[in-house]
Amino acid sequence: MSVGVDMSHSDRSIKTQLMQNQDSQDVQLQNVQLKAQFNRLLTNAHENQHKLERFEKIEFKLMAAESIEQLLLIIRDEYASLFKLDDCTLLLEDEDLSLRRLIPKAIQNNESSQFLTLLNFPVELEKLNYLPNQISTGIYYMAKHQWLMDNPRVESIAVMPLIRRGKKIGVFCCGSYDRNRFHVHAACDFLQRLSFIMAVCIENALNLERLKLSTMTDALTQVHNRRFFDQRLPEELARSERSLSAISCLFLDIDHFKSVNDTYGHGVGDSVLCQVAQRIQTVLRTHDVLARYGGEEFAVLLPDTGNDEAMMVAQRIIFAVNKNRIVIDKNVILTVTISAGVSTLTTEESINDSFNDIVALGMQLLSTADQALYDAKKQGRNRAINAGLLALIEPVECSQEVQC
Repeated sequence: MSVGVDMSHSDRSIKTQLMQNQDSQDVQLQNVQLKAQFNRLLTNAHENQHKLERFEKIEFKLMAAESIEQLLLIIRDEYASLFKLDDCTLLLEDEDLSLRRLIPKAIQNNESSQFLTLLNFPVELEKLNYLPNQISTGIYYMAKHQWLMDNPRVESIAVMPLIRRGKKIGVFCCGSYDRNRFHVHAACDFLQRLSFIMAVCIENALNLERLKLSTMTDALTQVHNRRFFDQRLPEELARSERSLSAISCLFLDIDHFKSVNDTYGHGVGDSVLCQVAQRIQTVLRTHDVLARYGGEEFAVLLPDTGNDEAMMVAQRIIFAVNKNRIVIDKNVILTVTISAGVSTLTTEESINDSFNDIVALGMQLLSTADQALYDAKKQGRNRAINAGLLALIEPVECSQEVQC
């Protein structure tokens, strides 16, 4: 009898021990799981901290950018490098084509990179407007995303609309060759913040460029003014010397312009100035520098241009100005001509020149063209003179309506 009691007690002890062991194992397993979860959370927190630090670093750089060029280079190069992007693109709304004047041509025309696109066609602007206002991430589909990022190697993409005052001013896209980099459920808090800061910085930088341009633009003709020309002249001379290329200067003056003002008034004279400036621009390249230098005088800087080519440009300008009469209204139709002086500075001349001051060298280039213009005026107007030589262009008779 006592043996049976002892065995029953022993069974209970064993069962209790087993239960305690199981509880201990459960606790240990829970501890392991909790520790693993804690480590994951800690790792995630560290990753988020590092990510936040990287975002803050790029945000500070964006806010400190001193020009639109510097800002775009930070986005294109430093941001892409910092976050190890395989591709990135920026598309900006440019319906009035003003951004083409504000953003440096070197960034716009970078054939090695499809980073920047300026949208101005109606179909492009419509696509931009139809983009959702929120950031979207997911698999890259050529049919859907090609207009945003034309790169068939991209596997996943993050599309970040840039919005200011309720209007999309553009969109920034990040691309990865990793299909899982920008998955559909990716956390977008940091990207949302970055897109806001990027939009503000781009808008501010463009407004600053507009302000700069307004101080460098002739209010009447909308071409550059003398201040801009005088600033660019030593810059282009220095670049010309570094690249071992020639640079030419044209000095232009509308013939008999005073008689237009005296006969028809300054309103008509202003209209003539504007139309002549437009005709000159049609002959020039995008990187040539045209400025209203004063009154009816214009100056043109032709980088990477030799003397013979500069004379051809001068002749084309003369032809563009006088080939069609200027129509003010049905009662005032004018035949306007223009005279030109041409000067060229070759690499050898700039290196061997006695002037150490590049500003003085620029003034010599300009004054030489001005003297050639004076010779053109003395020799009958409506012609280009280069170093005292008459250009191969015959004078065109003015109309009987007014001598211009």
